[in-house]
Amino acid sequence: MPDSSDDRRARRGQVATQLAAVYVLGCLTLPVGAGLFVIMIFGGGLGLLLLPVVAVGLFFLAGTATSSAAPATGTVARRFWWAVAVTAGGMTGVVGIAWLTTIFDIEYGEMALWMPAAGLPYTVVAALFLGRRVRVGALAVVVVLGAGAAVAVQQRVHQERAESRRADLLALLQVPLDQIYTTEIPGYRRTTTPVTAATGYEPSDQATVKYWREQDIVLTVSRTAVQGPDCGPDPLYVPQPAPVLLPPDAPADAPAPVQPTPPPPPRPEEISCRPDGGSLLYRHARGSHEYIRTDGDVVLRAGAGTVVDKALLKAAVLAARPMSEDELATELLGG
Repeated sequence: MPDSSDDRRARRGQVATQLAAVYVLGCLTLPVGAGLFVIMIFGGGLGLLLLPVVAVGLFFLAGTATSSAAPATGTVARRFWWAVAVTAGGMTGVVGIAWLTTIFDIEYGEMALWMPAAGLPYTVVAALFLGRRVRVGALAVVVVLGAGAAVAVQQRVHQERAESRRADLLALLQVPLDQIYTTEIPGYRRTTTPVTAATGYEPSDQATVKYWREQDIVLTVSRTAVQGPDCGPDPLYVPQPAPVLLPPDAPADAPAPVQPTPPPPPRPEEISCRPDGGSLLYRHARGSHEYIRTDGDVVLRAGAGTVVDKALLKAAVLAARPMSEDELATELLGG
C-alpha cells in the first residue's frame, strides 16, 4: 500500500530534522576538535582520538532520533555504520577545506566564521543516503552556503587585516592622519619620514648646494588659523647658518671650529605678509620667506631661506596634498 500524505509529510520532517542535526553536530566538531587537539598536546596522543569516537556517538543518537528518514538509519547496525560513514566523510571534507585554504591562500581568522563551513561536509555525506531529490537539493544548498561562507571569511579576514594595518600605521604617526601632507617640488626630494606635521625637502642635485641645508624647503601643516598682520602665530622658518669647516691643510690636532649660533626667530614687527594670488599669502623677513595656503581648516606653510626662489615655494605649497593611507602604509610599513 502506498504511503499516505501524512506519512510522506512525517518522513520529510524526519529527513529535514536529520540533515539539520547532522549539520549542527558537524559545526560543533570544529571547536571540539580544537579543544581535543590542545588536550593531545598537553596530555598525549590519545586526546585527538576521542573526536571520531564522540562524533560517531553523537551522529548515532541523531540517526536514532530520525531513524525513519532513510533505510540507512532504520536498524541499529545500519545506523552505526551510517554514523561511521558520516563521521569519516565529514572529517575528510573538513580536512579538504583546510587544504583548499592553503591552495587559495585564505587566512583562517576567527573560528566562529569557519564553524558554519565545518558542518557542510557532514551534511553532504548524510544527504547521499537519502533520495535523489534530497541529494540534489542538499548539494545545491551546500554549494551556495559554502561559497557564501568562503566570501564571508575572506571579507572578514581582509577587514581585520585592514584594521590591523591602520592601527599599526596610526601608532607610527605623531600627529593626526589628516595632517600628514606631501608635495612635489621640481628638482627636489623629500628627506624626512612623513610621520609629523613638518616634512623637509632638499635639492636632488647636491652639487648646487654650497652648504648643508642651504636650500632646504620645509612644508608644515597645522590647524592654527592665520592671525595678525604678520600671518602668525606659527613661527617663520629660519634657515640654519653655514657651518664653519676646518681648512684642508689644518693639522690633525687642530681644535674644532666654533659653530655659529642659529639666529633667533624674527619678531612679528620684522615680518611682512601680503596676499599673492588667489588665497595665497607671502610672508617675508630678513633671510626667510614662506608661502601660506589654507586647505579647509588646515594651514599649509612652505618655508625656506631667501636663497630659495619664491617660485619654488609657491609650487611647493600649491602642490601640497594629504597622503593617503595606502601611500603611508607602503612607505612606513612596506605595503
